[in-house]
Amino acid sequence: MGSHHQGLAVHVGVRHHALERTSRLAAAAGITRQRQLLGASRSEVGHALRGAAAGLGPQGHLLLAFTGPSHRDSVGRDGPPGISWRLADGLLPLAEVAALLAAVPRTALITVIADTSYAAALAGFTIPAAVVLLAACAADQEASADPADGFAARLERLVLTNGQPNPACASYLWLNRQFRRDAPDGTRPHVWTNRPSLWARRPFQPARTTTAHRRRPDEQQPVRYGDAV
Repeated sequence: MGSHHQGLAVHVGVRHHALERTSRLAAAAGITRQRQLLGASRSEVGHALRGAAAGLGPQGHLLLAFTGPSHRDSVGRDGPPGISWRLADGLLPLAEVAALLAAVPRTALITVIADTSYAAALAGFTIPAAVVLLAACAADQEASADPADGFAARLERLVLTNGQPNPACASYLWLNRQFRRDAPDGTRPHVWTNRPSLWARRPFQPARTTTAHRRRPDEQQPVRYGDAV
């Protein structure tokens, strides 16, 4: 439909500088429609994600960034501890975040930048669309509290050089190796995806658009977000 968008970004957090960093990464990915939610409430985040899911095209790209504190429930006898993002008016459980992301078209791409403690916990939920999770630490670890050298800052340095794509950052596999190599004690940032084919994709690569010309038989078929593996 004509009202659908190919790129949308929602940035949630409590640190303005971190949101500016993730906004620049979204712009590098070709996303022009962006919304920053500084000090947002649970209802504001929910409304923004529902609107993004409804407005995203079938081959679109949704980028969700969260920079702020998280909460970890005590381990119970009935299952693993629950993880929530801490917002201005309370906790937003990751189960609710995953449910909101599950409404995104299954042929679309979702990139999540989780600059928070227990960041990799989102990988434990099933989301039909293709997902790339850039996690500041493992599901049972706490992230660095230093915004000057936090995960968003490190991610931007690896992906961009003077505002331009870093030629060395040619794949998510490379990015993951850099995170593991440079990880400080007690924190292990890493990349996770539910589509093995995405490991070879250049991080924050703008989406290819469909052209009207007929391709020659020897032309390479572009890989689109959400292709089956």
